[in-house]
Amino acid sequence: MPYAHRETIYDADTHMMETPDWVAQFADPAIRPRLEKFGEGLHEFLQRTENAVANHAARERDPVARAALEAGFMEMRNKGVDALGAFDPEERRRANDLLGFKAQIVFPTAAYNQVVAASDEEVLLGGIQALNRGMQAFCAADPRMIGIGYVPLRCGAGTALRMLDGVLAAGFRIVALDTIPPKNGQGFTHPDYDPVWARIQEADVPIALHVGLDGGWDPVPRAFFENGRTYKPAVGDAPRDALSYMSIAYNAELFLSAMIFDGVFERFPRLRIGAIELGASWVISWMRHLDQAHRAFRRIQDLSEVKMAPSDYVRRHLKLTPFAGEDIGWLLRSGAEDLLMFASDYPHHEGTDDPIGRFERTMDDVAEPIREKFYAGNFRDYLGAQLPD
Repeated sequence: MPYAHRETIYDADTHMMETPDWVAQFADPAIRPRLEKFGEGLHEFLQRTENAVANHAARERDPVARAALEAGFMEMRNKGVDALGAFDPEERRRANDLLGFKAQIVFPTAAYNQVVAASDEEVLLGGIQALNRGMQAFCAADPRMIGIGYVPLRCGAGTALRMLDGVLAAGFRIVALDTIPPKNGQGFTHPDYDPVWARIQEADVPIALHVGLDGGWDPVPRAFFENGRTYKPAVGDAPRDALSYMSIAYNAELFLSAMIFDGVFERFPRLRIGAIELGASWVISWMRHLDQAHRAFRRIQDLSEVKMAPSDYVRRHLKLTPFAGEDIGWLLRSGAEDLLMFASDYPHHEGTDDPIGRFERTMDDVAEPIREKFYAGNFRDYLGAQLPD
C-alpha cells in the first residue's frame, strides 16, 4: 500500500537532493568552470553526499538493499540525500509510487545556494539557467513532478522579465521568486515590475515563495547569538535554530504586505501565490494585523489602490503549507480552510517520518469537506490550469 491514506492527495512541497556535479552538467560551457563550488567548506555534508552516491550505486546492483530501503523509505534515517529518489529521477518514480500522491511540486535544495552565491551577474544568471534546466530534466522522469522555474527579481525588472520569458518558454508550470529586494535596489512592487506581474498573470502560472529564497537576508541580528551559549546552527534551507524559526515567515509577510498595500494584487487580480515551507500558524494573526495597519495608515500614506480589506486579498491570492506538527485543526477552524495545502517536504528531514499522521492528530473535529480542501482542493485552486492531467 502507498503511504497516502486517501485516494487524492497533492503535495505542495518536495525536493530533490543535488550531487556536487549536478548543476555543472546543465551549465553552458563558458559558465561551468566559473560556478561556485558545491557545499564549499561543508566537509561533513560533502562526505555524506559522497557516501549516499556510493550507496545508490551499490543498491543498483543489489535488489535486497534496494528492497530494504523501499520498505523503510519514510524513516528518518532514510531521509535527505540518503533517501529513495533523492537525486536519481528514475528512482524517484519508485518513491512517488510508494508515496501515492497525485502530483507534487519539486524544489531544489543545496544547488540553489550554490548558484546564488555567485558574485558575478553573468555567472549568477548562467547558474540560474543551469538550475532551471536541471529541474526540468529531473522532473521530466515523472509527470507527477512539477518542477519550479526560478526567476531572480533581485536582478532588476528587465532581467527578471527576460528570465521569466525563458522559464515560461521552457514549459514550467510554477515560477519561484525571491522576496527581499537587494540593498539600495528597487522594490518589487515598483511600477517597473508591472510587466513581470502582467506576464505571470497572462501565462496563468502560480508563484511560489519558499524558505531560503530571500537573497540571503536575515531578520535576526547575529548579536542575539552572542549569549554565552554553545551555538551550532543547522545546515540547509530549514531554520538554523529556534530563534530563526520564530522569524521564518517574516520575509514572506513583508513581501505579501507590500504586494497588497502597493496595489499589485489590485492591478493583477489573478495572481496566485503559494508560501511554501514557511509555516502557517502566523497567517491568522497576520491577516488581522494587515487590516489594522490599513486602518491606521490609510489617511496618512497613499493606500488608494487597496480597494478591499487587506485580509480579503490574502484569501483571494494566497495559499500556504504548514509544517508537520502545526495545529492545523485550529487553523482550519480559525479561518484558514481555503488557505492551507498539504506538504510532505519529502525527502527532507523537516517533513518527519509521518507528516500525514502529525496533521491528522490535530484534525479530529474537522469535517470531511474541509479535509478535502487541505489535501486536494486548495492545491487545485493554486495550480489552476497548470494542474497535471
